[in-house]
Amino acid sequence: MAATTLDQQRAAHAWQCATQRAGFEGYKELAEGAPALLMGSGLMAALAYWQSRDKEHASALVKDLLSWLAKRQMLPADFEQAMSAMTGTDATQYMALTDEVLALLRWLRQFVKAVEAAR
Repeated sequence: MAATTLDQQRAAHAWQCATQRAGFEGYKELAEGAPALLMGSGLMAALAYWQSRDKEHASALVKDLLSWLAKRQMLPADFEQAMSAMTGTDATQYMALTDEVLALLRWLRQFVKAVEAAR
């Protein structure tokens, strides 16, 4: 079997998240708006905002994004540990984290729409 590309791995993770979160009220809307918040506020601020919302769909999105970064060995999956780790990164590393989350969100946004449409 051929090795999968990084983009295929992103797609597989996004598909798993989208199917697991099917029916989570507000998850689709949050995923759709996530790139704009990320670009406008930055990765740490966006993660902190979603974590503070105290809503199941918001904490699910944080977990989905951080679990991907943990799979890529870029950050710990735990929110507090990830935030602490990001405070010690340089601008290049921080931009790489942001780019990786945006790349995952491109897949996740499409898949949550598809899963919702199929329901």
